[in-house]
Amino acid sequence: MVQEVARSPGATIGPAVRARPRLLASAALAEEPKLEVESYLIPSADPGIQLYIRNKHPAGVTSYSADKILLYVHGATYPAETAFDLPLNGRSMMDYIAQQGFDVYLVDVRGYGGSTRPPEMEKPAAENGPIVDTTVAVKDVGAAVSHILQKRGVTRISLMGWSLGHRDHGHVHYRA
Repeated sequence: MVQEVARSPGATIGPAVRARPRLLASAALAEEPKLEVESYLIPSADPGIQLYIRNKHPAGVTSYSADKILLYVHGATYPAETAFDLPLNGRSMMDYIAQQGFDVYLVDVRGYGGSTRPPEMEKPAAENGPIVDTTVAVKDVGAAVSHILQKRGVTRISLMGWSLGHRDHGHVHYRA
C-alpha cells in the first residue's frame, strides 16, 4: 500500500522518505512470477522461409484462454525483440505482460531478426523494390497466428502491432 504524504509549502522530503517507493518497487519485483522462455522457428507459407517466434509465459502454466494469448508484431524498421523484449531496468514489455498471466509471443517477419532472409536480400538494394511489403508481412503474421492457434487449441488470439506491424496485423484480422 502506498500512502500519500501531504507537505506544507517550502517543506522538503528527506532521503528516508524518498527511498520508500524504491523499496516497495524492489519488493514487488521480487514477488513476480518466474517465466518460461522458448525461441524457435516455424515454416512460413513460402518454401525455404522460416519465421522466428519467441514465447514467454508464467512457469508451469500450459493452458490459456484465448483472451490471455498475445502476439506482438513489429514494424518496418526493427525486429520484434527490440520493440517488445528489450529489458529496461530489468524488465521488458513482453516480460511485464507475461507476468500478468499472459501467454505472450513475438514474431519476426522474413528478413528481420531471427527469421530467414529472403533470397532477394542477397542482391544489391538497387536491384529490388521493397521486399517485405504488406502482402508478405500479412502472410508471415498469418502463419504465426495459425501456429499459435494450433499450439494452444484456441480459435482466436490478440495481436499488438508497432508502427507498420499495426497495419499488418489489421489485415490478418480482417482476412482470417
